[in-house]
Amino acid sequence: MSNEWASAVVVDLSALKGLEDEIARLRTVGVRRRLACAALLVISLTSSAGLCVQSTRLTSQFEETRQLRKTSVRATAALTTLARSHEQILSATEQAPSVGTKSWGRRFTVTKYIPRSPKYGKFNDGRTATLVNADPEARIIAVDPTLIPYGSWVWIEDLGWYHAEDCGAAIKGFRIDVLTATEDDAMSFGKQTRFAIVVPGDRSLG
Repeated sequence: MSNEWASAVVVDLSALKGLEDEIARLRTVGVRRRLACAALLVISLTSSAGLCVQSTRLTSQFEETRQLRKTSVRATAALTTLARSHEQILSATEQAPSVGTKSWGRRFTVTKYIPRSPKYGKFNDGRTATLVNADPEARIIAVDPTLIPYGSWVWIEDLGWYHAEDCGAAIKGFRIDVLTATEDDAMSFGKQTRFAIVVPGDRSLG
């Protein structure tokens, strides 16, 4: 019995109570730290989500700005073209030989053709419907004579003044066919819409 008591450990109750208090404090500190970590995680996730939303908004605003810039460039180009066209029309009107109540203007479908082209009927003798030589340098156009009388002067936007001296089976209504020297020029020009001023029946352009 004396040997058993020789290895016994005497525990101070006050020291044990202190250990219990220290363990409780450490547990409280651990809980607080875990809560703090959780709070930091929530704040971090919230900040990341906010940054992501902000980034998406900035990307959207950048794309809108880019589209507005493109629209502005197109609008500026269109206004520039319109202003240039308006200036040309005014200039052509001032140069017209007899602008008055009989003169008029509107948009036409404009194409080009070459002398002796089989596309314009079987009478390919190198002369126009008014029997003048089909010379591209003479600035001749084919028109619908019921709308634009032969001998009229016609100003075509970006092309200048021409004589109405020819017609064609497909040239009806608001159509103008411009005589040109080569098939390549006619094909590359294609079919375009141009403003034209018609000065009927006056063969002299000063």
